[in-house]
Amino acid sequence: MDASSPNLPDLPTKRIWPFFVIGLIFILLFVGLNAWLSGSANTDVDPEEAARSEERVKNLASVREENQKKLHEYAWVDRAKGTVQIPVDRAMELVISELNTGIEPRPAYPIVQPTTPAPTPAAPAPPLP
Repeated sequence: MDASSPNLPDLPTKRIWPFFVIGLIFILLFVGLNAWLSGSANTDVDPEEAARSEERVKNLASVREENQKKLHEYAWVDRAKGTVQIPVDRAMELVISELNTGIEPRPAYPIVQPTTPAPTPAAPAPPLP
């Protein structure tokens, strides 16, 4: 008697590696074709896009310049109220010197805890007949 079980019929062994190789080839072909087609679609650059890109770069430069002025220069924010803008370095120096005086920081305005309204009572149940 051989080592195989007598109750199971002999099934032909299928070789799966050719199917695996063919599937892998199809996947690689699909990915390559997709990359080739999407790559060729991006070659047409809109000439308006270059102009918009230059405009965005100029806008970014002006915003950065404005931010640098706000960070490093003195200016009036609201002259009527007496509100001024000071450089960040100077503001940090003032806060550090104020904290070093030993006075505890406190809130600028009173903190009020919100009150919850009392729950409305449920309507009474109708009398039973």
